[in-house]
Amino acid sequence: MTEEPNPPGADLATPARRRVDPLLLVLAGVAVGVNMAATHHPQPGMFVVASAFALGAVLRLVLRPRAAGSLVVRSRQVDVLVLVTLAVTIGVIAVVTPFPAGN
Repeated sequence: MTEEPNPPGADLATPARRRVDPLLLVLAGVAVGVNMAATHHPQPGMFVVASAFALGAVLRLVLRPRAAGSLVVRSRQVDVLVLVTLAVTIGVIAVVTPFPAGN
């Protein structure tokens, strides 16, 4: 009787490397910014949200599609354009919105 040298599923002892999805970093940044904005620091919170979207744009631009994970929705150019537009828009809103003194 001959045994198979490597039966299917034999190398389950070596765990597969799990990568952190870059979208989780962007979502964490947005969550922190929204929390800051909701707790009486609206302008810095909006800048954090804008920075999170800008980070998402940079990650989508430099990472391969497989490494970019859930940031890949459309073509690279469209994804980056949408994220940059969101970042710039929220940043401009943070600059031009009058906030009460003391915040």
